Amino acid sequence: MSKHARGGLLLAVGLILLSLAFPRDAQAEGVTPSRVKVMTFNVLCSFCKPKEYGPWTERLTYFADLFARHDPDLLGIQELAKPEEVGQIEKLLPNHEAVFFKKGKLTYPDATIFYRRDRFELIESGVYWLSRDPERPMSMGWLKGLQVPRCVVWAQFRQIKDRRPLFFVTTHFDANNPNQEHSAPILMERTAQRASDVPILVTGDFNSRPESKAYQILTTPLADGFQLKNTYDLAREKRTVCNQNPAPQYDPASRIDHIFVGGKAEWKVLTWTVDLTVYGEPARYPSDHRAMVADVVF
Repeated sequence: MSKHARGGLLLAVGLILLSLAFPRDAQAEGVTPSRVKVMTFNVLCSFCKPKEYGPWTERLTYFADLFARHDPDLLGIQELAKPEEVGQIEKLLPNHEAVFFKKGKLTYPDATIFYRRDRFELIESGVYWLSRDPERPMSMGWLKGLQVPRCVVWAQFRQIKDRRPLFFVTTHFDANNPNQEHSAPILMERTAQRASDVPILVTGDFNSRPESKAYQILTTPLADGFQLKNTYDLAREKRTVCNQNPAPQYDPASRIDHIFVGGKAEWKVLTWTVDLTVYGEPARYPSDHRAMVADVVF
């Protein structure tokens, strides 16, 4: 093969690789695609099951290892109980700031966003409630019996480097039926209002397996075409991080925590990861949920 022919072949291969790595719409607009590491993690409340999972102060050291290993740009954290616990998590994430419900002296960090402040500028944020009256703070769900308030926390970001917008959501659906299937339409309808303008990431503990009615609502397109897609389904590679030998079996059909993408973007999911690392003696998980991480490009 001549030198000229070899050069042409190399150019063709390079163009093919670029077309795979960069979405067509981004190329057309001259926009460099952005890569974001996203995590969702229900940390298990500080006063829950201490004999089974260990004391909160001990588990904080496990969280530190988890965060350092995955180094997420955006996190949705569920089940923090007190504002001081938000501060404790921030100390483990020195480059991040938190967004959660605060109104006067009333705080409720059950769903909290942590974002990398050297990468994102917070433009706007808000909270609505998974209830019959979503605008009323601390309003309850649809049960007649004992339940706790559940909310959705959202944040509108702008990437500092290129000024591109990104809409990020985290939530914690109630574990009691039928609250999940009533919560899902509220999240979908309100998130869809942003879909025509920006790329969207939705994370959380939805207490909803893939076969559940709530999950079907979350992943079924609305009349206007808005749809959330699970990063697990889109991932080119699915990974399990584990320090156990033999490694335990992980059943993806049991997932109730999810990372979704949607909105005005062509998404690619490079990897989806579930972390099964155990700590201490005896070896225990840091929470009754497993941290999930998606490495995405938009």
